[in-house]
Amino acid sequence: MKVINGVSFLSIGKTQESTDAQEFKRYVGVASSNVLAVNPTKEKLDELRGFESQNEPEYIKDGENGKEAHINFIVKTVPDANNGIEIVNTLMFTLRATPAYNKDQTRVQVIDSYGNSTWANTEDAKAGKKLLSQEGNELKIDSAYRMACVGEADLVSFLKKYLGVPDAFDYVNGSWVKGPKAEDGKFALEHIKDYFKGDFSELREAIALQPNNKIKLLYGVRTTDENKQYQVIASREKLILPNYAGSKSLTKLKTELANIKANGGYPTTEFKVQELQEYTVNATDVNALGETSTTDDDEVMPW
Repeated sequence: MKVINGVSFLSIGKTQESTDAQEFKRYVGVASSNVLAVNPTKEKLDELRGFESQNEPEYIKDGENGKEAHINFIVKTVPDANNGIEIVNTLMFTLRATPAYNKDQTRVQVIDSYGNSTWANTEDAKAGKKLLSQEGNELKIDSAYRMACVGEADLVSFLKKYLGVPDAFDYVNGSWVKGPKAEDGKFALEHIKDYFKGDFSELREAIALQPNNKIKLLYGVRTTDENKQYQVIASREKLILPNYAGSKSLTKLKTELANIKANGGYPTTEFKVQELQEYTVNATDVNALGETSTTDDDEVMPW
């Protein structure tokens, strides 16, 4: 504080003009969307969203269960397919450098080179045993599978649907078998280890293969304990649809969403399987998630 001619003055480095809080509309529903970028720089992110973000984006973090790679797809709704609504938002996936076990580590998620995934008995998976249904039929997964890291299966499923990768398997007499053009359905991420070093070039190259493609995403609104609301997009593989999906797929989507909610998924997020509309309803709480992913510290990473 300075005193000049007996008058006290505060010592202030800089002032700025006050502005009103910026209000953002939020939306719920299913919307056909384009991918604009993958883990962009702050400058690119600000350009795409139309406003300046406060901090540099952090795509590599140290989480409670180890290092995490955050994969952010910046997406924009297609106005002509969504009642004229055009919004830019983020579809987020979180990968962890650990196999995707269930809570008691009796089951682990596995994935094959065609992007198919399922849950298997941990010992069977480690031994590479052939995976069968309870009825003894072959599951939709190649015998040469491996353990998936946390978040990998959802990410791969999204990319396959967005890029239009064909299905490699046919359903014959209760079992899944490779089709005659199975090689066309190959899809596997080969550089996941690099993601945890901040190298996401593999994902950018994948999206660049079909830069004009679209995908149907489920938009919702999450409400925090402080009653703040945020626009979110469902990232679970069963809640993401290829762009050609019709009314039958939407009916199945509604069932999948109900099942996930009933099992504690998305406890503070409001979703609606409908055409994209402005959000007006409060979020609904359900039970906490029932299945989590953990690992032993000395587990050898399969990827």
